[in-house]
Amino acid sequence: MALRTCIVSYSDLQCRYSVEVMAETLHEAAVLGIKALQIRQDTLHLLSLDVAIKQPEVHRQISGASLAAWLARTSRDPKEQELKKRLGELLRS
Repeated sequence: MALRTCIVSYSDLQCRYSVEVMAETLHEAAVLGIKALQIRQDTLHLLSLDVAIKQPEVHRQISGASLAAWLARTSRDPKEQELKKRLGELLRS
């Protein structure tokens, strides 16, 4: 997969927060956005992240709970499992 520019955002009761990241996958964009926006990991289950992927522009939404479940599942694909490990470590750092 190729790196693409992504806009990761979420809203709270007061405003909308967004950041631009470079990622290969939806899940990678979500984790990089969480880190860049300094979202606490213990609040992920309360969030819904919007991910806009540019060129071609695509909009996706992923819940924090869905992201956490994806990270926790074991993958049969070694490349995907390595990605999950790297992204999980990034979230914990």
